[in-house]
Amino acid sequence: MNAFDKVIGYDNIKKELLRVCDMIRDGERYRELGAKLPQGVLLYGDPGMGKSLMAKCFIEESGLPAFTLRKTSGGDGFVAKISETFAEAKKHAPSVVFLDDMDKFANEDDDHADAEEYVAVQAGIDDVKDCGVFVIATVNEIRKLPRSLKRSGRFDRQIEFEVPTEGDARRIISHFLSLKKVSPDVDLEDLNRMFSYNSCAELETIINEAAVSAGYAGKDCIGMEDLVESVLNMQYGATDECLKCSDDRRRRTAMHEAGHVVALEALVPDSVGLASIRTSGGDAGNGFVHRCKPIDRRPHEVLVHLAGKAAVELYYADTVASGCQSDITHAYQYLRRGIAENATLGFGLTDVSGRQYAESESMIARSEAATQAELERYMLMSRNILIQNRKLLEETAALLETKETLLYSDICELKRRFPVVPAAV
Repeated sequence: MNAFDKVIGYDNIKKELLRVCDMIRDGERYRELGAKLPQGVLLYGDPGMGKSLMAKCFIEESGLPAFTLRKTSGGDGFVAKISETFAEAKKHAPSVVFLDDMDKFANEDDDHADAEEYVAVQAGIDDVKDCGVFVIATVNEIRKLPRSLKRSGRFDRQIEFEVPTEGDARRIISHFLSLKKVSPDVDLEDLNRMFSYNSCAELETIINEAAVSAGYAGKDCIGMEDLVESVLNMQYGATDECLKCSDDRRRRTAMHEAGHVVALEALVPDSVGLASIRTSGGDAGNGFVHRCKPIDRRPHEVLVHLAGKAAVELYYADTVASGCQSDITHAYQYLRRGIAENATLGFGLTDVSGRQYAESESMIARSEAATQAELERYMLMSRNILIQNRKLLEETAALLETKETLLYSDICELKRRFPVVPAAV
């Protein structure tokens, strides 16, 4: 057991920090090998990733006295406090200085490379060099720090915190659920597939909001419906607008989203983690589909984006599908970039100007014509994928219309009853 066991996941980061802690505790063995303790470690990444918790675990594991510095006030008083903190750490060496949210030390604008606060930090680090004082810092936006502060000799190691991996997220969700009173019907696999892993803090908040909702409803435990509702509201901003719409609009929305679901499953199996006809993120009139696997091929992206429009027009031939502007725009942009940057239609339409697209009017006109022709071709391909999976498409749309939101397990059951015909693209 070590202090880092408090943190779920991030095994590579913990391994690297454990190595530094070992150097702190057993410095003589490393010095005999000629190894020198790094001057400092900078942990950076989006808020809520667990950087501060990891830094505290580092301090605990090192066994050294720590001097923590956070910005609580501005002006000359804070600059003086920075200098005092380093001086105190030097007096009690060996020790650790912990600079929490260091990118907040200076003003919130982006042009403060020479801010007095950063100058004071640099001077403090230089003053304690080779004095047995180790510096660990956390930042959300590393770009705000001056290059002179980030360089080797001040922060020899810079470690990025990214969103939890699927395996880590599963463990994090299990941990937070273990702290709640949860119904036996809660499906961990469904939960794991419906989340997008923005941060550990966000996962905790969503699960806690489900507990609040269950408590307000007078329940004695958290049900799956509470967790799904919390995810829909907090993760996707999904409103209940579609519940109030006409039956015809509801059917068309269900068919639109079913088109995306079927195309995704035909192109990238097991990639749909959640599908809903609830309006998401202000995209009026449309639901959404959450992918739990990335799409790494540009043609697949185009086909999936066009599948919603293709599905509606297959079954509602009397009209052109509305509410597809965002899908069409994304499909167009994917194709245009492929033509301009990767010569997908030959070098004659390649943009080598260094700008997004060529400035020549002739080139623009030819590129637009080629992109539009490609859109028509991909639309036919997308429609063909849906026709080959017509029964799955119809049943998915019908279930979406009835249930409103389909989970990963719902999609799996549909595919079991109506096997997917894979798309050869």
